[in-house]
Amino acid sequence: MNNMKLTCLPNGIRVVTKSVESFESVVLGYWVEAGGVCEDESICGISHFLEHMAFKGTTSRTAQQIAEEIESVGGYLNAYTSKEITAFHAKVLHSDIGIAIDIVSDILQNPTFLQEELEMERNVVLQEIGQTQDTPDDIIFDHFQSVAFAKQAMGYSILGPASVISSLGANDLRSYMQRYYNADNIVFGAVGNIDHDEIVDLASKHFSKFSSHKTLKHSNCYNYIGGSLADIRDLEQVHVIIGFNGVSILSSDYYTMAIFSSILGGGMSSRLFQEVREKRGLVYSIYSFSSCYRNNGTFGIYAATSADKLSELSDVVVAEVLKVQQDVTEKEFNRTKAQFKSSLLMSSESSSSSCEQIVNQTIAFGRPLDRVEIIKKLDSVTIDEVKQLCTTVLASPPSVITVGKCDCRPIIASLNGNGLKVAS
Repeated sequence: MNNMKLTCLPNGIRVVTKSVESFESVVLGYWVEAGGVCEDESICGISHFLEHMAFKGTTSRTAQQIAEEIESVGGYLNAYTSKEITAFHAKVLHSDIGIAIDIVSDILQNPTFLQEELEMERNVVLQEIGQTQDTPDDIIFDHFQSVAFAKQAMGYSILGPASVISSLGANDLRSYMQRYYNADNIVFGAVGNIDHDEIVDLASKHFSKFSSHKTLKHSNCYNYIGGSLADIRDLEQVHVIIGFNGVSILSSDYYTMAIFSSILGGGMSSRLFQEVREKRGLVYSIYSFSSCYRNNGTFGIYAATSADKLSELSDVVVAEVLKVQQDVTEKEFNRTKAQFKSSLLMSSESSSSSCEQIVNQTIAFGRPLDRVEIIKKLDSVTIDEVKQLCTTVLASPPSVITVGKCDCRPIIASLNGNGLKVAS
């Protein structure tokens, strides 16, 4: 029996659920198809600022009452903002589903944006920006996005610049919500020991205030560009990202990219970890990553090393990436597939992970994907496809980012020397 169900309410909100009888807890909430990519320079950071302000009071609850009411039943509220999505969700026991839906619905449909709370939370966001600026292994990913998608919304920081956050007001937040927080732009997800029809009934009662106006989707297209950026700081280590164009979440190469990234730098048995850390001791931390968006994505490698080891690190990393074009062993290929299957099974044991998965799949594909379907797609990937994808990725202009005492020149020299030309 299929334990995942999807219903579209008359106002346009999609309700997707996954019933798992063994779960004691239920995770539920709203995922709005609005994030950093919807912004321009005048409102950069507004999606994240709105995420913060949603918890700061409604027409029927103060910020303190929101916190006390959910915590009085042992639950919690949380939220996050990404490039394309903003999520507001709660985790409670099954008996408290009604309370959780009421609260998360209230904060999105009836926010007050009181000036006192707005100023208080503005200061909190400004502190968050400052903390990120002071954390090299955080800020380097903002730098990477700004180079990969230069002068585009996809390249702006989710947090926004302090100058913009300092100027945003309640009317800006309301205007943004009116544009994007409409029923047809929202997915409500729930995972746990639940009944789909019960959730739909509760949704129908609590979702009435969401606008049924058709959402005018943002027109911000984004294209990978590449280049280099050096953030010179007096640090003990040089933090490095070497990145390339990636694939869309809708791409037929999505699972191929996941396998490629994992083989190269996805764990302790990966090539980069073994060669760079275990055999040469050049780093404490090194890994590869893939970010997949609706239009395209990025692939990258992060590492941190001492300044005197940067040239050697660059040469070894570039050499290991190039090797994937020529040789992928059956052993590592099969091991990587086994890791993904295990990860899929393990994530299904978490109500939070499961809820996020089925919602994101509904947004991307129009429905949640069955586990058997995902495994079938993983199994269909071949070694030759991984090698070909590596070649395709390396054909894109590299992005080179450093944060520390050294600039990008040693890395650029390694890349250029191997035919991977970095744009000046």
